[in-house]
Amino acid sequence: MSAAGQDWYHCVGNTYGSWLPGDPRGWHTGKHRRHVDGDYKCPPPLGKYDTLHEHSKGLMLRDEVTLREDHQQIVLDCFAESLAFNEIPCAVMSVSSTHAHVLARFVRGCSTSTGKLIADPARHYFGIARKVASRRLSESGNVPPGGLWSKRTTIVPIADQRHFENVVDYIQRHKEKGAVIWVNSPSDAHG
Repeated sequence: MSAAGQDWYHCVGNTYGSWLPGDPRGWHTGKHRRHVDGDYKCPPPLGKYDTLHEHSKGLMLRDEVTLREDHQQIVLDCFAESLAFNEIPCAVMSVSSTHAHVLARFVRGCSTSTGKLIADPARHYFGIARKVASRRLSESGNVPPGGLWSKRTTIVPIADQRHFENVVDYIQRHKEKGAVIWVNSPSDAHG
């Protein structure tokens, strides 16, 4: 796998309620509309956003979703099936108790089912994979109604080969923290 030819994206999705505004690990507003001190690499000063974090928790309509290990594997399998069905080449994926990472190649084009142009294929197909996983766990009674995921996802285009390799390494390291991992073997490579 290589980032040559581009169209590779690092997609990140959090489970519902797992990363809220005011989180002590760091956080940001949508499209960074508001300046926030700190981020997950360099958290804000302890206690700075506690009031906002408590307020955010109070706005939640249901409990935070945390995936058990067996549910993480189901989500990972759903992602792999959904992306393969939609012919999306994937390099690596991880699913932990609170979030998922996918490094895949999303080429702009038309939907095979509707024939309409998909303006943001990474968000579109990652969204479908999230929906498939959420539905499978909901229908089996393993998560309460309302779905698994927070509303927003992070989609980062891969800049070059070095960025690609760094993201592969970053996602694979999630195994050390208890995440389940899927890594594309050379025989599975689509492009």
